[in-house]
Amino acid sequence: MQSLRSKFTLFVGLSILGLATVSCDTTGHEEFTEEMGALRSTSANVLLQEDFLGSNPFGQVHKQFGTNHAFNVTEDPRDRSNKAGRFELRKNDPITSNGKRSEVLFPAQDNRDRWYSYSVYLPSSGFRTDRDNDIITQWHQAGGGSPATTVRVQNDRFLVKSGNTKESRKDFDLGVATKDVWHDFVFHIVHSPNSDGLVEVWHNGEKILTQKGGNMYPLEMPRWKVGIYKASWANRDTDTNVRVLMFDNIKLGNQRADLTEMLIGTATASATAVSTSTSTSSSSSTSVSSSSSSTETRRIPSRRRWWR
Repeated sequence: MQSLRSKFTLFVGLSILGLATVSCDTTGHEEFTEEMGALRSTSANVLLQEDFLGSNPFGQVHKQFGTNHAFNVTEDPRDRSNKAGRFELRKNDPITSNGKRSEVLFPAQDNRDRWYSYSVYLPSSGFRTDRDNDIITQWHQAGGGSPATTVRVQNDRFLVKSGNTKESRKDFDLGVATKDVWHDFVFHIVHSPNSDGLVEVWHNGEKILTQKGGNMYPLEMPRWKVGIYKASWANRDTDTNVRVLMFDNIKLGNQRADLTEMLIGTATASATAVSTSTSTSSSSSTSVSSSSSSTETRRIPSRRRWWR
């Protein structure tokens, strides 16, 4: 069972990044290159991945945690054999990096064509409906102020806000942010302030957005951030005073990655594998006993386990 539960956690080494230590609130500008990722990955197309089963989660990325409750590794609420990263932000938490946030900041990159993915879980007890928005993903540019492209939750809806100026940013509705279930998201972004920019989004394996055009400011390349950022709490109250959510299977892929590779290990991938297995069994045999079918399903690893 242990071998089935094992997942491969990959991070850029401290020696490569040139960092002696990692603080809880730092904003260096080290670059992450494809060559660095290729030295450390079983897949040349996945540059970074985190599954929270390792001994030092987020060990070599910038942490913007102002409290002890800001981040912890916890039991997966849907699979007790698995772990997830739990982020928490409270209204009375201190200002961290000029805002109310519990986030991690990934290294700078050297290519504007990138893939990003994760599973996210919004617990009904910790993420109550709020008419105000929470940023759960952003592509941050130093000196740009409000990020040009973000993923938000507002009034129990997932939204992407994107544009190449603060005035041109538009909201794109991605659907209901259903509570107490895992949502698998994949983002393919060609970062550009010009017409050749591209944002593609898949939710649970289904493509739900294709947006062409500028998606960043004419500044340096954006850096990926994941967690919770609630700008409003620095100045005013909203409908809630606590935000809790969980992430798993966080991955960053290079320009040669694809949807299938980014989904490996998620509920969507497992469901597809089960569906494929069932379809194959049906076509090769006119009769399959219930016990045989059950055994075949159990061979498919549960969500967020790495399988080959």
